[in-house]
Amino acid sequence: MSKTDTVVAENQTAETPAQKPAQKPAAPRVEASEPRNGEPQRIDSLFIWNRLKRTDPKATKPFTRPGGFRGTQIDPTWRLQMMTELFGPVGKGWGYEQMDWTIAERMIFICARVWYVDPETKEKCFTGPQWGGTEMVRRRNGMEVPDDECFKMSMTDAVGKCLLQLGLAADVYLGQFDDSKYREESEAFYAAKSNPDLQPAAIEGFEEEVKRRLNACLDLDDLEEVWRAGVGSRLREIGGVDRAAQHRITGLFAQKKAEILKREEDDGQEEAA
Repeated sequence: MSKTDTVVAENQTAETPAQKPAQKPAAPRVEASEPRNGEPQRIDSLFIWNRLKRTDPKATKPFTRPGGFRGTQIDPTWRLQMMTELFGPVGKGWGYEQMDWTIAERMIFICARVWYVDPETKEKCFTGPQWGGTEMVRRRNGMEVPDDECFKMSMTDAVGKCLLQLGLAADVYLGQFDDSKYREESEAFYAAKSNPDLQPAAIEGFEEEVKRRLNACLDLDDLEEVWRAGVGSRLREIGGVDRAAQHRITGLFAQKKAEILKREEDDGQEEAA
């Protein structure tokens, strides 16, 4: 295995600079201020970070290293799941490349970077390169034995550091996981996220149903009846996974209430006249 070996997507080959064919100029990135297809552009630079920052407590476990250092270990498979959920399958919506590797002090070090396709602009982007390292020899039952997974573990280490640059599991590195209340909130968030009734399609259907029921309301009593018929409790659950949808649906009630009060006020003025 040479230092120039590269992890590439299926049906791709690693190329040296001399072999690399001329590429077409990349399409210019659409600026946030320029509308595309008449739709507003995303201007939230923390969009990806905020989608990836919260860690599922079930995907973590504490660890202790020699010398007393304590930390939180994050399941590598969960990292892959989060990236696939946001960008698509590995090799298509995102992936990683080995940049370099070396051996020193009986450890294998691998340098890698992660690429991903921006969900908004469809531009292929890259993280900065990061190094991961693993001991090549482990002590087991008092004996030193080779670790046949040291290359894989070094790559996993390097990729995990790259994904942190995108915000993946940032709450662990920011120390928020040390707060028991925050961990409880995260447990509730992922429990709600796994609920079929709180998936995006289900929330969209619920929002349409609320609109239909609100259109049939004639007075404030009707409005209150709709709210008490499970809408209030459902909105609290939705708020755990999609605050924007929660605010939209709550806004529908406020808008309908304003319409009813305005109509009643107009009717009262007509009667007085």
